[in-house]
Amino acid sequence: MKKSVGKAVRYNKWGYIFLVPFIVVYVIFQLIPLFSTIYNSFFENYMSGLTQVGPNFVGLQNYIKLFEGGDIWIYAKNTMILWIMCFVPQIFLSLLLGAWFSDVRLKLKGSRFFKTVIYLPNLIMASAFSMLFFTLFAESGPINSLLIQMGFITEPYKFLSNVGSTRGLIAFMNCLMWFGNTTILLMAGMMGIDTSLFEAAEVDGATSTQVFFRITLPLLRPILVYVLITALIEAARIAFSIFPVIIVYLFLSRYIVQGIALGSVKG
Repeated sequence: MKKSVGKAVRYNKWGYIFLVPFIVVYVIFQLIPLFSTIYNSFFENYMSGLTQVGPNFVGLQNYIKLFEGGDIWIYAKNTMILWIMCFVPQIFLSLLLGAWFSDVRLKLKGSRFFKTVIYLPNLIMASAFSMLFFTLFAESGPINSLLIQMGFITEPYKFLSNVGSTRGLIAFMNCLMWFGNTTILLMAGMMGIDTSLFEAAEVDGATSTQVFFRITLPLLRPILVYVLITALIEAARIAFSIFPVIIVYLFLSRYIVQGIALGSVKG
């Protein structure tokens, strides 16, 4: 009995050793910056032109100013709008794909390949996605060129300068990035359902729609709750995915305008 306990302890040791890299990375890149941000939020520290202001301890004044300004409610409203625009299509698409790939009766060919392709966007960094969307939907980008050639518009449309199109692009980008992860989770839940339930429903003459809404969806409730919670957490960070686009857009716009100005002066 003692030997088995000793072996278990030795095996557990390797589990803790494998956890060390994750813990180190988490502490350095997540935990320390989090506490540093909370600490710095109690200070006034910024640049006014070439003059350094602070750091001066101001207590809760930064938080009071944040709530008194009223902008925080605008941020919350925009975040909720983007979350709805992203999550609702994502959950419908994931349920549809999950039902297709987990249905044995369909006998889909190449399902493993399509599962891999669906999950690939989740492995791409948000900054890479942002650069891709900036290139595609810029005023001189291929999307505008295609629309002009097809006759839908006569002049380039400013996708990144209009509220509706910007929200749509952010929602579409986040949906494209995360629907693969949601599909894999829902598919795993569907494949974990006892097949005897589906066989009994088929014997009773239930249609595919009845099986989906009466058996699959109720038994997927725990997975759906998990997906909802993780999507809400992601919604709190959804705005950060567009920051690289804004930075690149402002950077390029500045230097393009300067180049045009210099060219006109030299001419």
